Amino acid sequence: MKKYKLSILLASAVLGGVGATYLSAEANEVSAAEVKTEVVTPTTTTGKNEVKPAGATTTSPQATAPKEVKNIGEVQGESHESPLVGKEVVINNVVVTKTDQTGFYVQDKVSDNNPKTSDAVYVASKDKVESGDLLKVQGTVKEGYMEEYSVKPGQTFKKPAGSLTVTQIINATITKLGKADLPKALNISEKMPKDIVDNTPTKYNPETEALDYWESLEGMRVEVTKPKVTGPQYKGDIYVLPGDYKGQKLNNIGGVNLRPGVQNTEVLPITVGNKFVAKAKDYFNENITGVVTYKNKTYKIDPSSVPAIQDGGLKREVSKIYPSEDKLTIASYNIENFSANNKGHDETPEEKVDKIANSFIKEVHSPDIITLIEVQDNNGGVNDGTVDGVKSGEKLAQRIKSLGGPDYKYTEIAPVDGKDGGKPGANIRVAYLYNPKRVTLIGKEKGGSEEAARFVNGHLEKNPSRVDPTSVHFEKVRKSLAAEFEFKGERIVVIANHLKSKLGDDAIYGSNQPSVENTKAKRIEEAKILNAFIKEGLRQNPNLKFVLTGDFNDFEFSDSVKTIVGNELVNLMAEHEQGDRYSYFYRGSNQSLDNILISKNIKDKVVFSPVHINASFMEEHGRASDHDPVVVQIDFSKKEVSTTPEPSPASNPTTEVKPVSENKPSENVASNPNQEAANSKEVKEERTEQGSKATTEQVKSEKEKTNKGENFFGKNVLPKTGLNSSSSLLFAGLSAVAAFILGRKRNKN
Repeated sequence: MKKYKLSILLASAVLGGVGATYLSAEANEVSAAEVKTEVVTPTTTTGKNEVKPAGATTTSPQATAPKEVKNIGEVQGESHESPLVGKEVVINNVVVTKTDQTGFYVQDKVSDNNPKTSDAVYVASKDKVESGDLLKVQGTVKEGYMEEYSVKPGQTFKKPAGSLTVTQIINATITKLGKADLPKALNISEKMPKDIVDNTPTKYNPETEALDYWESLEGMRVEVTKPKVTGPQYKGDIYVLPGDYKGQKLNNIGGVNLRPGVQNTEVLPITVGNKFVAKAKDYFNENITGVVTYKNKTYKIDPSSVPAIQDGGLKREVSKIYPSEDKLTIASYNIENFSANNKGHDETPEEKVDKIANSFIKEVHSPDIITLIEVQDNNGGVNDGTVDGVKSGEKLAQRIKSLGGPDYKYTEIAPVDGKDGGKPGANIRVAYLYNPKRVTLIGKEKGGSEEAARFVNGHLEKNPSRVDPTSVHFEKVRKSLAAEFEFKGERIVVIANHLKSKLGDDAIYGSNQPSVENTKAKRIEEAKILNAFIKEGLRQNPNLKFVLTGDFNDFEFSDSVKTIVGNELVNLMAEHEQGDRYSYFYRGSNQSLDNILISKNIKDKVVFSPVHINASFMEEHGRASDHDPVVVQIDFSKKEVSTTPEPSPASNPTTEVKPVSENKPSENVASNPNQEAANSKEVKEERTEQGSKATTEQVKSEKEKTNKGENFFGKNVLPKTGLNSSSSLLFAGLSAVAAFILGRKRNKN
């Protein structure tokens, strides 16, 4: 039967899609004569509800008689807007399917079997009705926004830019006709278009475009089969895939990674409330049924009730990259608006400081250099002109030390007040922690806030220094910070980055279609600046090593990241095993905003891995930030001198250490509070990740490997040298040959 568009006021980008056939349950009709009263919404003159006998005549101030429509499909129409906007209509035999504080949803008792129109609509009314009530509704058709109903007295409603509207009935008169069975819920995944949101905005194609498909179901009852959760609950929503999903290949935790040029349209948002606890890989043993709503530029499923969630067993990970004497370890971590201020809303509580400090010690194994992203000034969000963030950085360093970690030193260059974007007054910046017992920050004068970094004789003139901080392309954006370190005689330039955010891009399910990445051009210009800076360094010193870290606010396949890479660098995230290639979760998809790029002159010396401790989890599970840290280790003991080297897995930076997706649990794991309320079962899901094939011996700590004479590349080494087993054997063999020849010569004499 045809889908009727549920009219809801929502200020969010709309995703429409193909209409699917809907069969509504038949119910015995109840005549108006069997119902004694009719409830009328507040009138414009009295502001009070009126109750009148059924069938009584109501005097209407309108000269034109209301249009009696056959079904809600006539109201919704085959488009994103009703053809009857502003008209008064009468709709008979509609069933209340869900109520909320500002109105209720009704759906045709019998569908019109048109898959291009919705069978449902939202009625903005405070009349008391219940699910299952059979009604006659008379009112005016409106295209509006659900956000209007959240406006408090005295506030002015501001139209949400880029949002679709929701069809609704306002100024409604309600006549109760009796009771009826709820229409049968439609399996929403059965006909959901794949990958495409809306490529033809001038045409309405529910069969092929997800935006139009959602529109064809607006307000209708839909069902998701035994959903599997793809990420943590955020702002009251979870994202799920149906339990019988057979679409694209899933990643190592049962979710879907973002892909170039398409959207993961089959991931479905479900409203569960902000107290609901869920993480990636959790699941439901029952189907979830709800109505299709639209708000915050997103279509959602709003259920009347949510069944008990089952624990999928996902644990926070521990990095497989361990410290080693001859190897330099660098981590990058977006610590999400971190400051020394622990007082007030949206500041940094002591619990968060502990979590982040512990994660550096227990999950990331005390890296030699840490690039910190989103360090705020000393008083956080207090907008008083403070720009210095040394107290913020040193607070984290001191907490790490107090919990048993290294005695890190902190360095930064404070921004100009209000010039680097982020939360007003907080002045977020990138910065460094480094272990002075392992590395040396080359002792030079520090650059100024608006002083551009430059190379002199192949090394940074000032250290650290900011990359082109006065460029128009870095306006209201965090400036990249270059720092030159020395490790066992090797010089390496690390550049911490936090590029232009995506705030300002069109909503995926918004009114502007196809959606446009309005911020992309600026990131590409920033990328060009970074690439030119690297080129100049390598021109002056071809042996200079580069590591670029941070939050690039773009993906490994994006044009901006590829522009930075150019011909000079390698993106380790792009080379990493695909099922484990993510550091962030947003609206249903795993994605990699946090990349590590290295110069090609060290590409055969590295191992790399994201460490999944945050993005897939909630605070209840130990989450400390919205990003996962990423780690690279450079083996400076590995010599490349052999003319006929044996094949080495080091040629692929992602194969040295199996992806951490094996999901070794962290010591800091909290149980799921929802688990106690549910009769959960242990899930024995077969893992798809390559990392799960590794044996316990294959993932033992680097400390154990070093003690046994092994390195990350699986070759025996001589203690505290960079020689591998082949080099050792070659040396021994040559010595034996020399001894043999010398012996023969002596015998001859």
